[in-house]
Amino acid sequence: MWWIPLRVLRLQWHVARGVWLTHRARHSPPAVHAERVQTWLAQVLIILNIQTEIEGDRPAECGHLWLANHVSWLDIPLLGGLLPHTVFLSKAEIRRWPIIGRLATQAGTLFMTRGAGSRGAHIALTEGLKRNQQVVIFPEGTTTLGLEVNRFHARLIQPALDAPAPVQPVALRYVTAEGRVDRRAAYIDDDRLTTSLWRILRAKKMRVRVRFLDCIPVQPTCALAPTPALNRDAITRLAEHRIRQALHQWDAP
Repeated sequence: MWWIPLRVLRLQWHVARGVWLTHRARHSPPAVHAERVQTWLAQVLIILNIQTEIEGDRPAECGHLWLANHVSWLDIPLLGGLLPHTVFLSKAEIRRWPIIGRLATQAGTLFMTRGAGSRGAHIALTEGLKRNQQVVIFPEGTTTLGLEVNRFHARLIQPALDAPAPVQPVALRYVTAEGRVDRRAAYIDDDRLTTSLWRILRAKKMRVRVRFLDCIPVQPTCALAPTPALNRDAITRLAEHRIRQALHQWDAP
């Protein structure tokens, strides 16, 4: 495991650079800062030697609400590194993590206490979608191994209806070289961040699959064969179904 000391050094330097970027944020145009954040997040996966396999079409420049199944804290640098102007809604405890909490806040992450509403976060997400930002929500409210999908919480997608903005389901799974679920990536149960990070540092190489699924419109289409708008619960259940279907397709021989 010769790569571990080198990887630790690179990661320490990268975190220090991230802290420096947060100080520079106030002196940089928003677009420049957004691109720097995207690059910084993408480089986290490069340092950890996590290969990303993209399936499906990423959204254009207009704002989308991404609904993704949640496996690991790695999901944030993974999705945030794909496009600039990406905003996350995350659980409040992450804000208290040393260094990472500060970096997440500076990157535009909004925090919500589990089981409690947050009018401020709702308004901020809606405004972000109106500004053509990509907003990422993990509607399960918890993490899993990536084998199955827990029930999605419908109230979290309300900003997409208020903006309005398309909803795009995104399926995630970390896999071994043989294509099986890689349990080393999962941040579940009573895992500690340090324990999870050590597992990932020890892994010489990892892979993650990202499948962008068909967008779900929140307004009626104006095509020759118009499609009626779906309500919040219907959109949530459809997104949940599409992600579950994608995970099952990955399971197929």
